[in-house]
Amino acid sequence: MKEIKPILSTHGLIAGYGDFQALFSVDFEILPGETVALIGANGAGKSTFLRSVMGLLPAAKDMIRHNGEPVGGSKPHAMVHKGFAMVPEGRRLFAGMSVEDNLRVAIDHARAGTTGGASWTLDRVYGLFPALPSMRKKPVEKMSGGQQQMVAIGRALLSQPNVLLCDEISLGLAPKVIGEIYEALPAISGAGTAIILVEQDVQRAQAASNRLYCMLEGRITMSGKSSEISRDDIGRAYFGAGHAMG
Repeated sequence: MKEIKPILSTHGLIAGYGDFQALFSVDFEILPGETVALIGANGAGKSTFLRSVMGLLPAAKDMIRHNGEPVGGSKPHAMVHKGFAMVPEGRRLFAGMSVEDNLRVAIDHARAGTTGGASWTLDRVYGLFPALPSMRKKPVEKMSGGQQQMVAIGRALLSQPNVLLCDEISLGLAPKVIGEIYEALPAISGAGTAIILVEQDVQRAQAASNRLYCMLEGRITMSGKSSEISRDDIGRAYFGAGHAMG
């Protein structure tokens, strides 16, 4: 059987902000079409990890690899060209523009060619999020937070990624809307796109992922198959030795 190689991996990744070091020797990998959750308390380093992968923070070339190729320190536009897309915390949509105009921005700047599955189109995104088609002409600032999150995910998909980085996509949303967004994730990974899911809701992250990493103070404290990790394992990794989830 042919070995499936990671589409993204990090090797002793360190990163920080000026003199402040936020990541300490982080080793991570994700396979094509896999969903991997990254959990940890606020300040654990999860968003810093995503920013480092996307080229928003400096990193040594060999510390980040895409399909085995060293890409650490590449500029964000170069990472998008290689097939990376990020759904940032806070969504960061273009105010004053409609749903469809926000989505078309991604189409205009999409990379040539795709990896895994058919390319994403407007119709395919609208099919993924049935709430959006009737709102295509609506200014995004007049939408609910959940609807805006759907647009943000759709915009990321229309750049034709093979790795999708999702930073706290459920933050501040109603449970029903969170459920609708999470229901879309299997269709995304099923199309061949790997998903890195940074999530505060540990149970939801565990249920939605194939594998799970936990971070504490900039270090990986646990990793494994999501279905095989216990609440006590997560508690010890999340808070440090001697703790368990209540």
